[in-house]
Amino acid sequence: MYPKATISCPCGCMFYANFQGSSQDNPPKCPQCNATMDKDSWKALRDTMASFADFNYHILKWNAERNETRLLVPAITISTLEG
Repeated sequence: MYPKATISCPCGCMFYANFQGSSQDNPPKCPQCNATMDKDSWKALRDTMASFADFNYHILKWNAERNETRLLVPAITISTLEG
């Protein structure tokens, strides 16, 4: 599984942050205005993406080992209620 997050910057830019190949010490940066995500926020986002990848890994494992139904979750969509 290759989790990636869509990030919305206050400048209006939307960009991706990939879990694979990323570093905890190198938070994502907006390609338009160069705003950088706070390191604590980046750690929390990486932890969330890792949990998501682990969930799907376990679904595959349990399918192979216990013949459980292979119901993978390819994406989670979250809507913000900004006013």
